[in-house]
Amino acid sequence: MFKILKNLKETWVSVIIIVLLLCLQAWADLTLPDYTSKIVNVGIVNGDTGYILEIGMQMLGIAFISMVSAISIMLLSSRVAAMLGKTLRNKVFSKVLSFSGEEFSNFSTASLITRSTNDIQQIQMLISMLFRVVVYAPIMGIGGFLRVLANSNTSMAWIIGLAILLVVGVVLVLFIVAMPKFKKLQQLIDKLNLVSREILTGLPVIRAFHTEQREEERFENANKDLMKTYVFVNRAMSMMMPALMFIMNSVMLLIIWVGGHSVDEGIIGVGDMMAFIQYTMQIIMSFLMISMISIMLPRAGVSANRINEVLETKPKIKDIDTPKQFDENKKGLVEFRNVSFRYPDADTESISDINFIANPRKNNSNYWKHRLSENLQ
Repeated sequence: MFKILKNLKETWVSVIIIVLLLCLQAWADLTLPDYTSKIVNVGIVNGDTGYILEIGMQMLGIAFISMVSAISIMLLSSRVAAMLGKTLRNKVFSKVLSFSGEEFSNFSTASLITRSTNDIQQIQMLISMLFRVVVYAPIMGIGGFLRVLANSNTSMAWIIGLAILLVVGVVLVLFIVAMPKFKKLQQLIDKLNLVSREILTGLPVIRAFHTEQREEERFENANKDLMKTYVFVNRAMSMMMPALMFIMNSVMLLIIWVGGHSVDEGIIGVGDMMAFIQYTMQIIMSFLMISMISIMLPRAGVSANRINEVLETKPKIKDIDTPKQFDENKKGLVEFRNVSFRYPDADTESISDINFIANPRKNNSNYWKHRLSENLQ
């Protein structure tokens, strides 16, 4: 995956701007709970409407900054992801053009089509969300926890630790269950593309030999295998969000229960408890974002490995760096000098030391058959 990310060099300016905007948005989101606490503890308790309006206008300004930053981040992330997809498609296409028959037989045409389209699309979708998760989520998680320790009562900090452990546990279990299926998914897409391509290109032969039913069964089996894998993965991942939402709501109830007793005893204020709830939700939401990206990461990782296999393949047949100049006097002339041919993985050459000249002024095919047969003897 890191090899794929090296292709972001062309958009490094946009990447830096995205990181800065994410830091700005994280600062704005982490600041808002403090203002909520001030409104409750000072404005509402003292009945100071002017103070509430003043703090409220400041909150609107900070929320506007967060909104503008989020919109800009999504636009730039989409642009960076699209540019990466374009770069990868160009590289894969250029690499495939240099392949010989041996490389094509190793990958198959259907697999190369999947790698050039579906695999690159998976990486493009991941990149569009990756910046927000890799940069924003850790800042929100760590920043929220530090804010809790600095501005709130630390007696409820254990609730945050419990919530994080539960969220990480759910994500790890689903990750372990679904990861093998994600690896198999791209291979099944290759198989379906292969069967579809063989049926479409060989349709006249299939009709001539009346094997439509057999080919329909082949397609049905490939299609059913892919469907079963998709259903398994989607069912496993569909359990994640309800489980995480249950954890988040349970933590909120636990905070209200514990915090209510603390408010009743005068240890903390209502505003402090509300700020603690908001910080806790921000921390949990940051882990939820990481868990959401974990759905896409395994499949994108498999796709990245498949693309790297193509890009790192060295063609067996290479053009020389300094080709000889073409002689205009020999236009149309074909000459073989000590030409040999060996099939891939063969021990010996099928033909060797072929020497002949095909002059454009001699177009008798029998003559060239006779010359070639002399070389083969």
